Amino acid sequence: MDKNIIYPEFTLEEQLIIIVDKYISKRYQPGDKSFSYQLYLIFVGYHLKYFYPKNIYSRSNRNIDNVMAMFSSVYKSLTSNLLQRLNNKEGVLRELNSLVNFIDNNQEKAEQIYATVRAQYEMKVIEKELTHEVRVRTVRL
Repeated sequence: MDKNIIYPEFTLEEQLIIIVDKYISKRYQPGDKSFSYQLYLIFVGYHLKYFYPKNIYSRSNRNIDNVMAMFSSVYKSLTSNLLQRLNNKEGVLRELNSLVNFIDNNQEKAEQIYATVRAQYEMKVIEKELTHEVRVRTVRL
């Protein structure tokens, strides 16, 4: 079983909705100007961890296009069954709409954010692989 999957009975897109719901329930403050940015970081991180390595929703050379393709799929998975299970369905719908506006109004910034987070993510992956390789070689000696 994949230890990265939080709710195995849900698709990755549905799991992201549940994560967003929990995040909004715990962190949302009315008037918080940085909330859409923070939500975008969640989407970028989720895309990098679960979709980017498998080349899912990664058909464009523009990173925000890839996030928006994932976003579309996430939005399509908002079935009435799933919406009923959310703690804050109105907040999720409102903040997903705000996220689209954030990306649309800040395309260049959103692209830079993705590129920065992707570079950080790839460095962590490389460091993890190198650390694992060093451990394996140490054990063999």
